[in-house]
Amino acid sequence: MVRLTKGAGRGIMTPADRLLLLFMVAAALLMFVLPLGGRGGRGHSVVVEGAGGFLETMSLMEDGELVVPGPKGDTIVVVEAGRVRIDSSPCRQHICIRMGRISTPGSSIVCVPNEVVVTVRGEGRPAIDAVTR
Repeated sequence: MVRLTKGAGRGIMTPADRLLLLFMVAAALLMFVLPLGGRGGRGHSVVVEGAGGFLETMSLMEDGELVVPGPKGDTIVVVEAGRVRIDSSPCRQHICIRMGRISTPGSSIVCVPNEVVVTVRGEGRPAIDAVTR
């Protein structure tokens, strides 16, 4: 049985504990400011393919908007803050819009009914969605 005397174990923080705590707080702040997976890096681009041979490339470093014609109407692709998303589409279920923003090389957003494919290209290894055997 361990007996604690009055005041024992309270307020004792060694210099090493303080250093460790400081390191952990700094690491947490960095992860908040620079999320893992990052945003579009240098050289990353967005390739947008559409029906009828439509093909356009945009840089992730420059904000912009692209209107992509499709069999059901126009799909709006938006690049902002180093990420790309589909802002609006004439498809019925809007799954492409709900896919959100992407920025990792190899990531894609697809609108099947309107035949639009948005893919991020660039350096680095693509994110792995699944592995099958």
